[in-house]
Amino acid sequence: MLIETLSVREAREQLPSVLERFRNGDRRPVGVGSHRKTEAVMVPVEVFDELTAERARSLTQASVSVQAEGLTIGADVEAIAERWAQGEISTAQMRELVRRLYDAP
Repeated sequence: MLIETLSVREAREQLPSVLERFRNGDRRPVGVGSHRKTEAVMVPVEVFDELTAERARSLTQASVSVQAEGLTIGADVEAIAERWAQGEISTAQMRELVRRLYDAP
């Protein structure tokens, strides 16, 4: 997806108009970064909530699948997965943390 990316200066200047766009229902993300290289993304809170809810649904489906196999998920893995669902860590970080728990390569 190609998104509009603002410099930090432009983002500071245009923040009120970006927020107004979001208030008016525009759901398109707006990037912010140095030299037009996107380093962060602003989205309406509704979009963020949808993304977080989708991660939570994914965790629920994974948990149900594991239970259907007759297995259990350890509390340490659940804690890592919850951090991922809340957006605190990336998917790659989640995988690495779980692999470390089990000394997997």
